[in-house]
Amino acid sequence: MIISNVISSIEKETYSFIKTTSEKELKIFREKGVQYLYLIIWNTNNNIFSWGTMSGSSDRIRKSSILNKKLTGKYDRRVDYLMLKKIMGLETIYLFKTKEKSTFIESKIKTLLNVKSCFYGLEGVNRDEISHNLYSKFKLTNHYISQSETDKKNFDLFFHEIFLGKKRHPDNPKRTFYYGDCLEPGFLKKINFGYLEMSIENMLDVVF
Repeated sequence: MIISNVISSIEKETYSFIKTTSEKELKIFREKGVQYLYLIIWNTNNNIFSWGTMSGSSDRIRKSSILNKKLTGKYDRRVDYLMLKKIMGLETIYLFKTKEKSTFIESKIKTLLNVKSCFYGLEGVNRDEISHNLYSKFKLTNHYISQSETDKKNFDLFFHEIFLGKKRHPDNPKRTFYYGDCLEPGFLKKINFGYLEMSIENMLDVVF
């Protein structure tokens, strides 16, 4: 099985790991000054999973909001992960303490799987295609269908104009808000799209 092979490959490059869906357990496992690689299993049967790196002081699992609805900070994959969770649910998360730079292991996984992104089992050759395809599947979920027409319209505007719009901070162009980064609390209000927040909360089951 592909997932088993990936986990075995990662274990050779790491000290230890935790397997959980508990934010509390992940927090206890993390240490400052240590690098980590996470592996999120969305669907074992279809070999759908994603991975990424983080440090003990910068918790990207927390920033993804897949375990905690309250939005915080910036994380570019946040919207993709939240749509994935609504599409197929969340099976489990592995968090590995790495022996070397976690980005090096991340690259090894890409080479092993022959992919350019940090997703496996999803359609699309790049980030935009993957997000578009996820959005199409998200629209088929009962969760999406049950939302109001206003929320659907507002979320569609958000997805195409802001999420894929690669926005920059109006007062500091060096600060980019690509993809899920745009859900940093306060940013939508800053660019005069604060009225979209309630629809995004309803659609992605998050809280600003």
